[in-house]
Amino acid sequence: MTTTSELRQITAEALKVGTTAGSNVFAARTWPTWSGSYPIIWIHSPAEEKESLGRQGGPQFTVTATIRISARVQLKALPKNAAAAAMILALEEIQRQIERALINFPPLMSRLQQFPFIRSEMVESDDGDQNIGELVMDVGMEFYQGPEEFYQIQTDPLHELSVTSDLLNVVDTTGTYPDPMFPDSVTPAPRVVGPDGRAEGGLSYEFPQE
Repeated sequence: MTTTSELRQITAEALKVGTTAGSNVFAARTWPTWSGSYPIIWIHSPAEEKESLGRQGGPQFTVTATIRISARVQLKALPKNAAAAAMILALEEIQRQIERALINFPPLMSRLQQFPFIRSEMVESDDGDQNIGELVMDVGMEFYQGPEEFYQIQTDPLHELSVTSDLLNVVDTTGTYPDPMFPDSVTPAPRVVGPDGRAEGGLSYEFPQE
């Protein structure tokens, strides 16, 4: 079963290994543990869309989750606004790290149909002697959800299966047999082909019970 929450967690694990943020990668439940050092990455999932695959069969959906990755870097102020150019380069570098960490990452790719979109925006702020830049990336992750992933309809357990064969190519040409299992299928005598109303074979299987 694939869920947006699971994808968010896998994204966090991939970015811990694949970016310079390292252990400074946090999903929603771990945000309060930040030490105050940079770079830092926050991950949450602000949107999810389910598109039905139609009315045939059980409920099936193509799901697109938006995983939002907010990465912040900090640089010391430099003369003549030189930090602005350095900030752009730093944000571009961490953007590239994020893309490399996620695209083709096996634990993600095994659960996804595609990345339908990746949108990025950079924002810079001047905080006195420090410049803080932020990269916000919305990564679309598309996956399938079938009826087995929702409310499970209660059914009676199957204990035994029995199959009885009244064959076409094994035939009594004139016989008449009382109480055939499927009387409407019996070929009337005289006949050259079955079914003739008798059981020529069968199979019975008892399913193991927990």
